[in-house]
Amino acid sequence: MDASSLKSKKVIVFDLDGTIVRLAADWHSLRKLLNTRYCEKYKEKGHFHRMSDLLSDIIARGDEEELYHNFSIMQKYENENITKNEPIEDVIYFVNNKELFGVNSAVKLAVFSLNTKSTIIKSLQIAGVVNKFEFYIGREDVRAWKPNPEGLLKIRDHFQVLKEHMIYFGDLKMDLVAGGNAGIESYKIGDLINLIKKVRKN
Repeated sequence: MDASSLKSKKVIVFDLDGTIVRLAADWHSLRKLLNTRYCEKYKEKGHFHRMSDLLSDIIARGDEEELYHNFSIMQKYENENITKNEPIEDVIYFVNNKELFGVNSAVKLAVFSLNTKSTIIKSLQIAGVVNKFEFYIGREDVRAWKPNPEGLLKIRDHFQVLKEHMIYFGDLKMDLVAGGNAGIESYKIGDLINLIKKVRKN
């Protein structure tokens, strides 16, 4: 990508973990706990490699109460070591100085993440950029998760913009697929970081 990809945009959307910050959560233990809880509650083996698949199964069962219990557990694990999060310095620089990259000052920033909304907000607060973002879609705000584009479509509807006026950055192939499913231009965060380093160097 180059700077021209940003000039026509009205909304820039970021993933959180691995994109704006690196979370210090113990994902392995969390996944193990959720699988164990699933087995005990439903008396079935649950060997879900993706937490989203486990939650989707709970939704298919119509068990909204259990879904929210899982959200609470995830939030607890994400927030346990949140002060140890590592902000990704180049991305923080971009967020604070987006006009240097040809981005209009009126452009809105948003987050679309598989983390809970509490984790998103606290992480941005710790990184010192929470005031730069206007809208967040976290794990509990949708009922279909990446690569499903539901979260991106909610952001589009919130800002009432065309998909052509949005751009999405994430760190995983799943993020790019979600963007593609929404018809929104999407890039790996490394592509943006390369542009940031080039501009900062000059």
